[in-house]
Amino acid sequence: MSARRNAGVAVVWAILAVVLWWLSKGSIRVLPPATDPPVEGYLEQSVTTTWMLLAATVAAGMSLLFTTLAILRGAGLKAR
Repeated sequence: MSARRNAGVAVVWAILAVVLWWLSKGSIRVLPPATDPPVEGYLEQSVTTTWMLLAATVAAGMSLLFTTLAILRGAGLKAR
């Protein structure tokens, strides 16, 4: 693969990592616990989908790998 192709693949992996990370986050509304004085309304809790967060981490790693390959290939072509 050429340096440009590796760089393009790295960008695609990076975009996929960001999208998966964004999709893994969420929030839910729950009733508050019984306290004194009582709390009115709902509480929002942040939740993450573990497998999507893992997939985002793998995608980020692939992006780093292809970025490294693009840099190494680019440096090798300039030295010749």
